[in-house]
Amino acid sequence: MNKQNLLSTHNLFTLRLLLSVLGAYIGYTYRHTGHDYWFAMMFLFTAIAIAPGYYRFKQHGDNLKALIERLLHWSGGLCAGIVVYAYHNSGRIFHEEAGLIVLLILALTTYLDGIKRGWRCIFAGLFLGLITVCVAYFDSYIWQLMVLAAVAVIYSRYHQFDGV
Repeated sequence: MNKQNLLSTHNLFTLRLLLSVLGAYIGYTYRHTGHDYWFAMMFLFTAIAIAPGYYRFKQHGDNLKALIERLLHWSGGLCAGIVVYAYHNSGRIFHEEAGLIVLLILALTTYLDGIKRGWRCIFAGLFLGLITVCVAYFDSYIWQLMVLAAVAVIYSRYHQFDGV
């Protein structure tokens, strides 16, 4: 498997949804440490978002402006997540609130990235937003999120070459 196939929009979409469902499970099971997972996901989702553009830039040497635009977009989300984490470490906000706020920042950053990148990022952002609501308000939500993610991955697989 080459890097280009590994970095396909479908594979990255699938990875985002798997990490999101794992985060929902962690948020459900370990409410006091969920903020650490979502903070780490800010960095991982940033890497996932930037990797294809960086790979294209390294291969073809063009489209530096798009890569810088994407870097600036995701660095803004990272900075917001770092500020929330700093508030948490100083005792200004509690564990659960920190996790929800960082998750909401991640959802918004992913959704806004999707406006230029396509429906998969938009769906991933909405899915993360749904996880935020589920963690905050519901007691049983893991299996429903897993079903929704599975349907989205299957749809993405069969519409792999539609659009971006």
